[in-house]
Order: sequence, then structure tokens, then C-alpha cells
Amino acid sequence: MDIIEPHDTHRLIGHKKQEQYILSMWKKGKLPHAFLFSGPRGIGKATFAFRFSRFLLYSDDNKMNGQNGLDFSQEDTSQTLDIPNEANINSQISNNAHPKLLIIQRSENIQTKKLRNEIVIDDLRPLRGFLNLKASDAGWRVVIIDTIDDMNRNTANAILKLLEEPPKKVVFILISNGGMLLPAITSRCHLLKFLPLSKDDLASALESFSDISKQSDIDIIHQLSGGSIRLAKEMITLDLLENLTDIIDLLSRSWPLSALDIDTIFEKWQRSLRRNQSLSLEDKIIMVINWLSEGLVKFNKVSDKYVARLKNEDLIFNKLVEAHGMENFLYRLKDAEGLARKSKALNLDQKETFFGCIQLLTE
Repeated sequence: MDIIEPHDTHRLIGHKKQEQYILSMWKKGKLPHAFLFSGPRGIGKATFAFRFSRFLLYSDDNKMNGQNGLDFSQEDTSQTLDIPNEANINSQISNNAHPKLLIIQRSENIQTKKLRNEIVIDDLRPLRGFLNLKASDAGWRVVIIDTIDDMNRNTANAILKLLEEPPKKVVFILISNGGMLLPAITSRCHLLKFLPLSKDDLASALESFSDISKQSDIDIIHQLSGGSIRLAKEMITLDLLENLTDIIDLLSRSWPLSALDIDTIFEKWQRSLRRNQSLSLEDKIIMVINWLSEGLVKFNKVSDKYVARLKNEDLIFNKLVEAHGMENFLYRLKDAEGLARKSKALNLDQKETFFGCIQLLTE
């Protein structure tokens, strides 16, 4: 199952208010020079940025008619940001070949052949020629930075200078997954917040991606993904529901668990991650922790009336509460999450991290 990238995604799932808001600004001729699209990772911010770019550039081409720029005096009846499927601009943007659209993101390190951890100054060099085009020649131009969180201090300061003296008829779209940004940057952008998808919207988004017929699967995928389309698709691709079954099976055994049993699960997860490296082991651990913490809170409220979404889920919740007490176990989960996040940030030994998290849950 392939995950369709944002520049190839035309269908909008959710974010209807944001669409109508931007469409209203466009019709009134009040587009700001810079937007900041902010929200959790994977909920459709980049998809929305490309959708808006397609609409703006397509409308620009249609309305130029020998004039300079868009003619906002002409009434426009567009109700959405949709453009015709047969429009040439679709293939141009899909192939990163539209002359009026520039994408800035992390590039590959020539020496290591791996994606850099940050956006560096070299990644901004195409901006010079792109912005030197005269507005009268180029019409509207769009710069998408995906994500602004990835910028180092030098690149952030370079973008800040552009935002302080923005070129005419250029729209910057800065995408943020919630990282720390320079206040000077955020103050020069029009903030547009994006929220996680509802359960129904997420189910709709997954229709063409996977055959998920069980409502219980939708419930747990929505819970663990936090309403993120990308995370939900990665969960399916990376067999996360199977991983949860692994954890339930492991925790149902006699404690203390044997090192061999823990190692068996660890190696199984590692094999899964080698097939698709979009998530790390620590990401999987955090998803399991989210399932445990949210599930246990619900279980503790209703206890014998709890409806298990996974086989033996309720039995494991009961075992954990009896062994540690609810409050104590939630603290353990918090410690396990901290260990996983530290491991990812500092690139610690993943096997030690996995064993450490399992021990926090059981000993």
C-alpha cells in the first residue's frame, strides 16, 4: 500500500473551515504575503498547501488575460479550492515542475546519501532566482516551506529577512508541526490552525487506502493516530494493530517476563521497521503507551462494562491495574514515554530502550 504524497493528493478531507476562510480572503483580494499552517504532523497541512497553490496558480493563469496579476474586481463563483482534473497544472505540480511554485524542504546529504536533519542554507539558494522574477512577468508565485520546524538558525534568519521585506505577488506558506519558532517569524505570518481529523473524516480518508471494515479497528486507529492521516496510514502499513496484539500477548504471560520473550517481540518489530523506515521503534513504543494510557482511563471509569476493542485487551488492563494501581501505573507510562522520547532524540540503543519500557510496565 503506497502512501500518496501531499503534492499528488487532490481530495480534501476535513479542514472545510480553513478552506472557506482562505477562499474568502482570495475573493476579497486580501491574501497576506505569508501564511503559517500550524497543527500536528500528518493531518493534511502540506496537502492543503498544495491544494491552495494549485487553485491560486490555476486561477492566475485563467484571469491574467493580458493583465498584470489577478483581477480581483471580477466576481468569482468558486465555492471550493478544487480545480479541473484535466488542468495541466496538476501534472506540473506533481512533478515539481511548475515555474511559479518553489518547495523548500530538507535535502539529501551528498556524502551520506541520507536526508539531512535540517534545512540548510544551500536549500534556500533556488529562492534567489525564483524571487528575482518580475511580478509583471510571473504573476503570483508561491513558496512552500515544509517544514519551518526543520530550519536551523541561519536559514530561519534568512527567511525572516524575506518576510520583513516581502516581494510583490509572492505568497509564502510556512508549515509547522508545532515546533519552536522565532517569534519574529510567527508575528509576520497569518496563522491558520489545523486540527486533527474526526473519526468519521479519518475513516473516509482511509477508504481508498485500506479495507478496514471493523468499527473497532477504526476506533483504535483514530485513538492512536491522534486524527493524523499520515500516522494512521503508517500504522496500517507498519502493522501496528498486530504490534498491539504482540504486547497484549506478552503482558498476559507470567511476570517477570523472560528476556527471550521480550527479545522475540523486539526482533519482530525491527523486521517490520526495516521494510518501512518512516517510523522509528520509539514511535511504535509511544503509540503503544498512548493506547495503554487512554484505554486504561476508560477502563477504570466503567470497569466491568468496558467493551474491549482488541482480544483480551480488558484482561490486560485489569491485570495492570491490579498489579500497580491506576495512579502508579500512569506514572510508569509517563516514565516509559520519557525514555522512548529520550532514546529517539539522543539515538540511544533501541534494544535497551525497548527492554526498559517493558520492565517499567511489568516489574
